[in-house]
Amino acid sequence: MSENTANRSMFYCRMGTGLALTTLTLIFITIADIAIAVAYPDILADNDTSCALKAAYSMFVLTTIGQFTMAVFDTLLVCTTVRTNVSCNCVCYHMKVIVHFTSCGLVFLGTMIYGIKDPDKVGYSFWMALISGFFALINALMWLLTQQTKRFLKDAGVNVKNLEAGKKADGSNFE
Repeated sequence: MSENTANRSMFYCRMGTGLALTTLTLIFITIADIAIAVAYPDILADNDTSCALKAAYSMFVLTTIGQFTMAVFDTLLVCTTVRTNVSCNCVCYHMKVIVHFTSCGLVFLGTMIYGIKDPDKVGYSFWMALISGFFALINALMWLLTQQTKRFLKDAGVNVKNLEAGKKADGSNFE
């Protein structure tokens, strides 16, 4: 397997997994957003609703926007790569890790506020939001761990430019 084929396979695996996790996060957080909006009509404009619940709902909405942006970006990136058969170098791993960790933090903080301020209304919207937070965390960890793979291999002495030859970076064989 050539370096180009190995890089392309890893690219599609990472992008496919990331896009699937982003889609699941987006589905679950959107369901939570809708359920909270139904439970609290005009939540942001209502003066009777506490500021903490407004902040929690705002965190969920910000997570939805971030995950939607990542889903569109990943879809465009995969479609462009499949269509042109050229892997572009605009994957922006750091942006993905930051957005998914931020989404995870916002969801966990929002569910904590939502659960504390209104424990009577903790239902499926709370659990959907919490599940979406776990999907965002898994996605962030996946990007964080896989972006280091090539660097770790190179530091270990593996010739990352010619993996099929089974040689170390210095040209010697593995024992």
